[in-house]
Amino acid sequence: MTRIVAAVILASAAAFGWSRAAGQDAAQSEQPLQNNIGTELPPETRELALQLVQLSGSARMFDEVLPMVADQTKNAFIRANPDMQLGIISVVDQIAVSLVSRRPELDNYLARVWASGFSNDEMADLIAFYESDTGKKFSATLPQLLAVQAAAAQEWGKSVSAEMQEKVTAELRAAMTAEQKALQGDIAGPEEAPAPPQ
Repeated sequence: MTRIVAAVILASAAAFGWSRAAGQDAAQSEQPLQNNIGTELPPETRELALQLVQLSGSARMFDEVLPMVADQTKNAFIRANPDMQLGIISVVDQIAVSLVSRRPELDNYLARVWASGFSNDEMADLIAFYESDTGKKFSATLPQLLAVQAAAAQEWGKSVSAEMQEKVTAELRAAMTAEQKALQGDIAGPEEAPAPPQ
């Protein structure tokens, strides 16, 4: 079960973009996935991968893609033709609704992503996990976990940034003070020796 959970976490990391934050090593490990995404899947693999896409909930995060594209299209056309705003909104909404039928294309693409990272046996293990109570909870809770993690990371980043600025400022001030003292010493010249007693 531990192995399955680890595989689920890795799969979710890939699906939700955590791998981008892992640096160059992650980019290198993603390369084989990208190279295989264009290939057609055998029927059994495709079925497993599509089932995994649905059960994992990884497709849910893309539910807003079409509405977002529609909003961007509206804004672009309205900026160019402000007098036609109502007509533009109506036309874009109508066309957006007609494009909903293309959503399975995205699911098929996501299925190829999953299939390029896991064998049929591994996908079957993941499906068994996602069909379990823990897996269902994981799938339902993951978007919230990611949002909370992102907020926590942002707050931590602000805290570290403030501390870094404070420490760098203190170090630079100390360096400047030391440099000014050294310059003042050079300008004043060596101190004169006291006159010998008579």
